[in-house]
Amino acid sequence: MKLHQFFHLIRESFRNTWQNRLMALASVGVLVCCLMLTGFAYLIYVNVEQVFQNAVEQNKVAVYLDITLSDYQVMRVGQKLENIENIDDIRFLSKEEFLAQYNDALSDETMDSFEGENNPLPDTYIITMKDLAKFRETLTEIEAISGVDEASYDADTAAVLSRVRNVVLAIGSGVIGVLLLVSLFIIVNTIKLTVHNRRLEIYIMKSVGATDGYVRFPFVVEGLLLGIIAGGVGYGLIALLYQLLLDNLTFDNPLLKLVPFSDQWSPLLLGFLVGGMLVGVCGSAISMSKYLKQEGSERL
Repeated sequence: MKLHQFFHLIRESFRNTWQNRLMALASVGVLVCCLMLTGFAYLIYVNVEQVFQNAVEQNKVAVYLDITLSDYQVMRVGQKLENIENIDDIRFLSKEEFLAQYNDALSDETMDSFEGENNPLPDTYIITMKDLAKFRETLTEIEAISGVDEASYDADTAAVLSRVRNVVLAIGSGVIGVLLLVSLFIIVNTIKLTVHNRRLEIYIMKSVGATDGYVRFPFVVEGLLLGIIAGGVGYGLIALLYQLLLDNLTFDNPLLKLVPFSDQWSPLLLGFLVGGMLVGVCGSAISMSKYLKQEGSERL
């Protein structure tokens, strides 16, 4: 294809989009809605993931050590805990620091009697896990370490958080997949209508020797253009609506704080533009392939 032919087909794509602007507007509108719903599904997942991570940080396991351990043995237990793959963070709480936490609850006489060797509290490691789905497995590894007396934890909370996260991920992925298929279906049928309205023009082009690629190119560019417009409009609308939500929705619980849009603008923008373009191009290509194949069969 020569350069002047390429630019001619680009101009034709824009001209055809304008001439069929009502159908193009309908396609863009539907695609914008689908992209926005997909974007909101993504934002819901991102926020649930943040709540999950915040809850993971709060859902700590206290590993109490045998009170007879020497300082060296306590250090060795800490090294073994650090070697467990699923442990994300580990903090040592000495028996003196542990006792200091009860300073306001106990009398001065009692505190004095617990000083030094009389301290009944154990040295403790406070740990946070990376993946709560492996909570039980990791806990078994912790309790198997020599010198660990007991591990205090909330297994029910860990299990519930893990299940909620997995359900949201599964539903969100399903919703996104369905919406993209709906968008593709709309684009395919819109381009099909455009092709039907221009079948005489296509017939003339084929009659004078135009290749399938030459005929298909303007429609593919038209689908690409519709996808870019839909992606840009959808991104602008979701940015506006999400920011309004951030400005007007507040939670007393810091765990439920929404993710700032500034943290997600780049993946959303990329996703909207690339998603819109892919749906537009694929829809156009599918429509033209079916039409050209059908036309070839009718000629035979």
